Order: sequence, then C-alpha cells, then structure tokens
Amino acid sequence: MEKGEFPAAFVTYGWCRSAYTVMRSLAARGVEVHVGDNSALAMSRFSRHCKSFTRLPNFFTEPEAYINSLGQAMQQCGASVLLPCFEDVELVIRNRDKLPKETLLAVPALAEWSVAEDKLDYVERVAEAGCPVPETWRIESRQQLRHLAEEISFPVVVKVRMGNGARGVEIVEHVEALEKAFFGIVETYSLPRHRWPVVQQGLTGAKYKLDGVFDRGKCVGTGTYRILRCKGAGRFGTSTYRITDDFPELTEYCIRAFEALNWHGMFNTDWICDDDGVPRLIDINGRLSGGVAVPTLAGMDLPWLWYQVAIGQTDIEAVAQKSGVRVRWLLGDAIALVEHIFTGKAREALSILRPVRGCRHDDFSLGDPLPLFGEAADYFGKFARARGSTRPDSEGMVR
Repeated sequence: MEKGEFPAAFVTYGWCRSAYTVMRSLAARGVEVHVGDNSALAMSRFSRHCKSFTRLPNFFTEPEAYINSLGQAMQQCGASVLLPCFEDVELVIRNRDKLPKETLLAVPALAEWSVAEDKLDYVERVAEAGCPVPETWRIESRQQLRHLAEEISFPVVVKVRMGNGARGVEIVEHVEALEKAFFGIVETYSLPRHRWPVVQQGLTGAKYKLDGVFDRGKCVGTGTYRILRCKGAGRFGTSTYRITDDFPELTEYCIRAFEALNWHGMFNTDWICDDDGVPRLIDINGRLSGGVAVPTLAGMDLPWLWYQVAIGQTDIEAVAQKSGVRVRWLLGDAIALVEHIFTGKAREALSILRPVRGCRHDDFSLGDPLPLFGEAADYFGKFARARGSTRPDSEGMVR
C-alpha cells in the first residue's frame, strides 16, 4: 500500500504514553488515528496527530458499556483497525463478535492470553519450552507458606497472579516479613484463595525488557532494552530511563517462549540476568508495555509492525534496532523525584536531576508538546483522587 491508503486506526487507552507512541508511529506513516479513553485529559487527545477523541467508559468497571461504546466510536469515525493498548485486550478478545464486522485485529486467542497474564501459569508453560525462569511456588495455605519460608533463601518476591506495574508486588528481604507481606497483599486486593499471590525466588542482576510482535506464532520483530532507572528505588517498579541493548540469548529464549504460546499480536516481557549470566523471564504481559517508545525510537517500530499484522499484510519489511539509544519517561522521573525526596532517598533523587545528552523521550516531542501537559494533568488528578499515592489503583486492575 502507498502512504495514505492504509485503513484508519482506533487506539484505546489514550491517557497512557504507550498509546501515544502508537499514534505517533502510525501518523508518521500516513495512517489516520482516532483515540479513545476514559479520561477527558488523555494525553493523546491533545496531540496534533489525533484525528478524533472519544470518551469511553472504564473497561474495568463497565466492560459491557465499554465494548458497546468502542464499537459505536469506530463506526462513527470510520476506523476499521482496532489497536487495544492495555488490558482491554482481554475484553476485545472475549467480545470480538460485538464489534463491527469489518474490524481488523491482531490479538492472541483467549487461551494464550489467559496463560500469559497469569504469573503462575506462564512460568510452567514457558519453562517447558526451555525458557529459563525463577523458581516459583503456588501457595495454598498459611501453613504451607510458613514451611516454605524455612526452606528457601531470601530475598523473594511476592506477586499477584494478575496485576499491573508494581501493584500487588513486594520484595521480601527477610523470613520474618514474608507472611505479613503475603497476606497484606491478599487483604489489600480481597483475593480469594484460588487467586492468592505466588512466591518467586528473588534475583538481583541487571534488568531487561523485551517487547515484540508475533504473527500467528511467528516472530515479526523484537526490541530489547536495559533498565537503568525506575519510579521506585533500586530499579523497582515501572521503568523511567533505559538504553537499547543487544542480547541475542535473551531474544532467543523469548522467541522460544512465545512460539510455545502460538502468540499473535503485541507482547512485552521482563527479565533479570543474575550472577550466573543467564537471563530469566520474570514477567509476561500480552499487550503493549509502557516503554514501547524505547525500541520504537531506536528504529524497531513495533506499533507499525503490529498495525501491519492487524491488516493482514504479508510482505512486512524487516527492521532493526539501534543499540545505545537512551529513552526517558519525563513524567515518570518527575513522580519518582517527588517520591524519593519524601522518603529521604537523596542519591536516587540526584540521579534523576543529572542531565543526559542525546536522550529521547516517551512523552515529549518538540513538534508535539501539548500531550506532556495533558499527561501531567491527568496524573495529578489520579494522584489527588488516590489521596497522594504515586501508584493509584483502578478497580479490577489487580486480580
């Protein structure tokens, strides 16, 4: 297809920088992009690349209304390609028949999605495919947790089976703290016994992410980057500063894992390379990552690859990622700065203030500056409603 001949796209979760990256990528290729979100302050709404914006219901709390509104919005704006940019992917998969018949998608089957989103199920599945993972334990009783605490080495990670970012995740350094941390998460999120968190062996090495696109079980493109800084101290939580990196062994393991899942569409993964030099897969998400701008700005245009898979294009041109490209999430660093100052972490705060030459950004472009201000206003509203929490939860986000 020639530029300008591509079908229009509808991008969801427009408040988030990942959706903004998708919009920027497609608009640069001549694709007309329409955006939807629950927030009136969605950053993508304020972009010069946004053709139209639709206010949608909250998909966590009003799933049926969300799907109905999404279908109506697509018909009204004439978009036929749907790119769900967060966990509304699951709703779209389950309700494909309720969307307009002409809707074009690249999303996995429900069975594969369900495995990837479950922090216990994916470990078992990808380990069988030869992908290294940390030792992980299913907890079914308080007594079992106590026995386990006497046998394992620390630190360990307690994590919910389905969550987002650092929500429902806690690093436990000492045996005495394990039970309190575990049941604190259970109580905070009202988790039933069959959805209790898992306990995973803690790893302490370099952190990596790999984002990618598959087309019916075949890899189309991947981008790997090393995490240099996160919102939380000690590189914990959502990444804010990263650098693209080549890690062929990690890429090979990741491709092997998603081939085993017969994946279709976008995904992102988290890895830790421990002291033995082996990268281990610690998390899978069957959707865009918040940091998808990193490989995209380094030449691995994953949103564009995803779009091409969605429209059924078979002659997809191979692209390559440049190594050593540094990308920063500006607002994320600002949030981290506030958090570090209030918790007395002066060294971490100073590292954020240190300038970086040649750095690019998830959420800011000189040619399109307004989305950053919309993003800041939206985050401030969420911060106020969450009574000062820098990691506000949405109902249904952790389960």
